[in-house]
Amino acid sequence: MHFYTKQDDKVQARHFVPMAKDPSRNRPSRVSDAKKALKNGEQWFPSVTTVLNVLDKPALVNWKVDQHLQQAFSVPPLQDQGMWIDKVKSITRSSMDVAPSAGTDMHKILEDHVFFGSDQGNKELLNMDGLEFHIVHEIEMKLDRLGITPQDTYKEEYFLDDGVGYAGCADLVVRDDECWVIDYKTKLTADKFKPGKMAYPDHTRQLAAYGMALFPNKFRAANIFICLETGDIDFHEHSWESLENGWLDFVDCLNIFKRNTFNPTTAA
Repeated sequence: MHFYTKQDDKVQARHFVPMAKDPSRNRPSRVSDAKKALKNGEQWFPSVTTVLNVLDKPALVNWKVDQHLQQAFSVPPLQDQGMWIDKVKSITRSSMDVAPSAGTDMHKILEDHVFFGSDQGNKELLNMDGLEFHIVHEIEMKLDRLGITPQDTYKEEYFLDDGVGYAGCADLVVRDDECWVIDYKTKLTADKFKPGKMAYPDHTRQLAAYGMALFPNKFRAANIFICLETGDIDFHEHSWESLENGWLDFVDCLNIFKRNTFNPTTAA
């Protein structure tokens, strides 16, 4: 789970905590850590994605089932069924880690180089390969066509709404006469990249929650989908009506999370 707190008016992530047996190593934060922090006087607020995890995600569940079945088909049977199941699970976990890891790597490249990269014209000096350079350039061109300039953009911006009770980190925030919140989504292979068909209600809910915390008035919101195999991008702007509905959905999810998992304003 991901949490954030505010110290000296600065939002800080609390995604990891030191391990009890070996404080030099970290482990992912749990609800119990947030409850312990609250008892010690520090409020931890759940991230937008942590809150949205209260919803069932059938497509994700089906994908995970498919991944396990594919590996099970390729792993020879063992006499010990338990050992065979553990082996299938282990191989599947390693396989499923590839896509998130590649997505994280691309997010870091975009954070470092969008509006500070391809216009310099030398991908070798920027430590990017040709495909990465192409993706950065395509995104910059799209943002430029929308009238978005480097001076108005903020990357990986933390936010925390202690009134409503949640926090998060936005990939790209634009503060100008017209405000934007933009989130990157990556697809590992070309067969998963389907322009015009990749935006789901969960994306709208996420962006609605980001925007409502970041901007006091109306804003625009979009996902930029990126194919890591071909370098293609697909820009999807969410309508204001869908964002309003997404916000109502998110508030419902947050209330469920507070009642059943953790309320950052009420010590357990």
